[in-house]
Amino acid sequence: METAVVQLEQSVRKADKTLDTIAWKLDQYEKQVVHVDGSELPEQVSVLKLLRSVNQVREEYENLRREISEVQQLQKQFSDTLRLHLRQVQGTFGTLRDKIIGSSHQNN
Repeated sequence: METAVVQLEQSVRKADKTLDTIAWKLDQYEKQVVHVDGSELPEQVSVLKLLRSVNQVREEYENLRREISEVQQLQKQFSDTLRLHLRQVQGTFGTLRDKIIGSSHQNN
């Protein structure tokens, strides 16, 4: 169970870093599209940069989707493990309760 928690935390950190990278790249692109003086870049250069940026963002988005899917899978595994442990604890509790009740009836 601890392994699942560690994997979940690592996946969340990795997804967070990917989101930060995407945001940074979008910010950089916005800065490149419009110069400080407000004039636009030449159309051909702007289109090529736009295509590269869009492709990078798309790839990173797909990677992020995969990572989110992995996080969801880890969450499901973690939840299933917790449910299993809860059932085991409930079973043990029930057995102990029955033994205590049985022994108290024998003493009376």
